[in-house]
Amino acid sequence: WMDAVPLLESSLRTCPRSIKSNLEMSKLYSGLVPHMVNLTKALELITEAQSIDPTYCDVHYQYAHVYFQESRYLEFEEETVQALMCPFTMGQAMVNWNKYWQVVLQQKNGGGHNAAAAAKVRYNNYMTRIKTEVARAELEEEEEMKRKKGKKGRNVGGGGDSSSEVGEEL
Repeated sequence: WMDAVPLLESSLRTCPRSIKSNLEMSKLYSGLVPHMVNLTKALELITEAQSIDPTYCDVHYQYAHVYFQESRYLEFEEETVQALMCPFTMGQAMVNWNKYWQVVLQQKNGGGHNAAAAAKVRYNNYMTRIKTEVARAELEEEEEMKRKKGKKGRNVGGGGDSSSEVGEEL
């Protein structure tokens, strides 16, 4: 058996447009394999994965990971918001989000009063976006459940109850 590096390299040679292989190789170059760290290459691979399928939400967490290492904090923040909205990366993104903002919002004079105020504004704007997206997703999920319940009710000849309670918040 091959270890991860030659296996993924082989996978990319065989299928260079594999989203998953590009993403996984990016992880190797972004620090998963310490002797391979090459953040430029990691970003190239993530960009390739996203170009293949712009809806593949897993890439946002990886972008955030690389941007943080490059001290590109505003880009880190934006990508982390996107990672929070992806069901596959939401959990770990939430851990990183909370740790990051705990430090940033507690800094008193790290960048002056204006920097602290700007950070608080950014945080509040991000939280508004996240809450809006969660509410939208919950509504979509509730509507989908109602549609499924309605179809099920028609298929068995019953009316079906259209009420449902759905909703997990971040």
